[in-house]
Amino acid sequence: MSDTEPSADDAATSHDGDGMQAMEVADVAPSGEVRPVDLRDYVDFSQGAARRVRVFATGHLAQDLWCIEPQQSTGVLQYPDADVSYTVVGGRSWFVTEEGEVGLDPMGALLVPAGTVHGIDNRGADPLIVAAAMSPPDARTEDAPVSVAALAVRDDSQYGRLGRRVRDVWGNLLGRS
Repeated sequence: MSDTEPSADDAATSHDGDGMQAMEVADVAPSGEVRPVDLRDYVDFSQGAARRVRVFATGHLAQDLWCIEPQQSTGVLQYPDADVSYTVVGGRSWFVTEEGEVGLDPMGALLVPAGTVHGIDNRGADPLIVAAAMSPPDARTEDAPVSVAALAVRDDSQYGRLGRRVRDVWGNLLGRS
């Protein structure tokens, strides 16, 4: 198969004239609003214990930050019905599971399937920040940010090809040209 022929994996995508991949979009209303945040606004360490901060929660997904001081750990974690993807944002982590231990540096990630007993240790000298995405989410509610600087959030909606394409797709779905 050539590079230009679509494969079975590309069934929901197509390519436009300038090489960008376009996706077939279903005529489905969004289940909520798009909410950009600066994760730094949610970093909240505690001298007493590792701290989990809930950034987002929907009926389908939760996004948490684990803020863990040196020599702290989360304790034993187990989510019977949820898969959790952990990504180290800053610091050095040690994930302990039933299968053993794995150390991850920033931008390292780990998938923990539902029901797996695990924990996160910070054996290093620096604070540890780990982002955790859980699906389906538990009942925990969203936490308020500890700051509202939002330095990482830009409004680029009027710029760039992707921004224009998203507006065009939504315009077409809503009957606007």
